[in-house]
Amino acid sequence: MQHVSACRHINLTACPDVSEIRPVSGASRHAFALVRDVAAQEVDATASRQLRRAVDFLAAVRFMVEAGFHPHAGRTTLRLAEVFATRMARSKDGHFPFSAEATAHMLGLKRRAVFNHARYLRELSLIAYVEHGSKHNVLRSRYGARWKKEHGYRGTATLFAALAPRVWDEAMGRRIRGQGYKARMVGVTPAGRILAAAAGEDRRRQRADGQPRHPVDNSRPCTPSVGVPQPRTSGAVDGGIKDRTRKRASREKKHRGKGSTNWSAARAAAAMQEARFVRLHTWWTQGSCVRQLAYALRPCFEAGWTWEEIARELARWTVPLRPRHVASYVASEIPRRVNAGQLYLPDGLVAPYRRPETSTWDDGSTPHGPRYAAMQTFKARTYRPAAARAAASLTETRRLVTRQHEPAQERPVQESRIPGAHPENVLLTRQEFASLVENSTPMLVGETLWAQADEATAYRLDAECRRGTWEYNPPTPPEPR
Repeated sequence: MQHVSACRHINLTACPDVSEIRPVSGASRHAFALVRDVAAQEVDATASRQLRRAVDFLAAVRFMVEAGFHPHAGRTTLRLAEVFATRMARSKDGHFPFSAEATAHMLGLKRRAVFNHARYLRELSLIAYVEHGSKHNVLRSRYGARWKKEHGYRGTATLFAALAPRVWDEAMGRRIRGQGYKARMVGVTPAGRILAAAAGEDRRRQRADGQPRHPVDNSRPCTPSVGVPQPRTSGAVDGGIKDRTRKRASREKKHRGKGSTNWSAARAAAAMQEARFVRLHTWWTQGSCVRQLAYALRPCFEAGWTWEEIARELARWTVPLRPRHVASYVASEIPRRVNAGQLYLPDGLVAPYRRPETSTWDDGSTPHGPRYAAMQTFKARTYRPAAARAAASLTETRRLVTRQHEPAQERPVQESRIPGAHPENVLLTRQEFASLVENSTPMLVGETLWAQADEATAYRLDAECRRGTWEYNPPTPPEPR
């Protein structure tokens, strides 16, 4: 059994002595081998059957721990199992999420201790993996291409399934049909019937001893569904008058219930009749409640729409699947489309979405101004050089922004240095053209330009030939004698 020194990392007052755990009588007759293989700790590979009730799971854990099948399981293992049992109510299949940080904070343990005792439960075949946790952002998979940074990050959680080992079923005298996680209990043996009756008697005795016995308080009124009928009396109803006149009854103030509208009964009945035709001509609204659908379509009825116009509008929504709750979908889709500009209704029928005020985080007209000023003060006190640079940069940015928003100043027209020039239409006088012709070289065009180019090319080729080539003249032989 687990020694008390193994619990030094937790509060000893919250962890009783493990010597209180005693082996269960008769448990030694059932052989059990710890599941050390990690592959056998999956839901698809486990030999234990599924459990959906937290009471059964705690009973199985208490039996396996007290029987001593695991040498390290003890009181801390039972406490961890109790935390898992409280999370089982969130799932109809008996699955529960596993968070090491939250569980360690709840039990006052370290993360390593939580991991160790969860491994003890897996080795005892009391829990198995349904899904392994990972750092993958599940919000990216949910939104796909529509994912934005504003959606944030959420990792994949580890899911466990509560199990009932076969050795516990045999010890309790249960008949099991099937193998593995999908096995089911089909009956009990005579010995199991005796154990079940004794367990029920123990639970009844514990409830009787733990609850104080007080007389039942019947002073509060019952609900209308269980109201006790009272005999009719001719006594006074309001303190002395037997029969109230119609005039007095009409003077009584009638309070309208919270959330009610100004719609009369006849108008609501007419809206229900219109909603019945809408439901008949729209496939994904068929089978819904007419009263709820009429209430969801009240903005359209207020706008004066007929059932044909409403059915035509609903047909344009292109709903791929039938909604689980048609009225809720219609009630949420109408305001969304109105605020998005896809559906046009008179003003005042649909409340607009609240839009946050835009702020530059440095002004005092919004709630963000004082917060930004306090942050700058803290930065100036803590990081003085960086704050000075940030303040200088902010001042320069404000100066540039202010300069951009200022109206452009008209620049003075510069006088031309050439007398008589006209800069408004870019024209020159005859005297200016004459002076330009006298002071500039004549422009070569036509045959004269081509002749000069050919002459320059021939001169360049002749110079290159003289500089880069040479001719070898062998000596002449002597003349014969």
